[in-house]
Amino acid sequence: MTLEQRLQQYIQAGNSSISNELLLHYQDIGLDNDDLVLYLQVQRIQDRGDQATPVAVAQIMHTTEKVVIQRLQSLIKRELMQVKGGAIKTEVYDFTPLFDKLLGGTIVEHSELLSDGKSTRRQIMQTLESEFGRPLSPMEMQTISHWFDQDHFEPVMMMLAIQEAVANNARSLRYIETILTNWQRDNITTPQAAEVAKQRRRGVTYTNFID
Repeated sequence: MTLEQRLQQYIQAGNSSISNELLLHYQDIGLDNDDLVLYLQVQRIQDRGDQATPVAVAQIMHTTEKVVIQRLQSLIKRELMQVKGGAIKTEVYDFTPLFDKLLGGTIVEHSELLSDGKSTRRQIMQTLESEFGRPLSPMEMQTISHWFDQDHFEPVMMMLAIQEAVANNARSLRYIETILTNWQRDNITTPQAAEVAKQRRRGVTYTNFID
């Protein structure tokens, strides 16, 4: 490639901008160096109108798709990113929460990041990944976060709904969420109450099932 061709390629590639405030304080809000590079690559791809799939990002960063997915999942769990779009093929990664923390001056202690893996939320995600036989997508990760933060489903009921879905060979978050929503609507808040409701649907009544 000639110098002129290389210059033309350089011009066509365009430029990306980054906030100096982010460069100065990215560690204060819980990002590490790899997170920052991931953010820059995702933004670069999306700014040109393309979809920043984990495969595409992994190729650029010379890593694996699994590593990128894990990084994206971690950003969602730390509330530094959210996913918009109705399907995996139309997912858009929105970093508004990251800048909300940056502008709000939120300082994330390192101990908070270390304890995250021991949370109930992580247990639910690990159970789902085990039952699905694959890593969860960023959109799925955000759906689970909504179960905790917006829908306020009880973890014990989440686990029960997962078991119910597996028993019915319906390994999908939509199916599990439907079960949880129906239980919440019917004010079923314990495993015992869920069992009573199931038996009633089968025509069996246990008047003393719940102590």
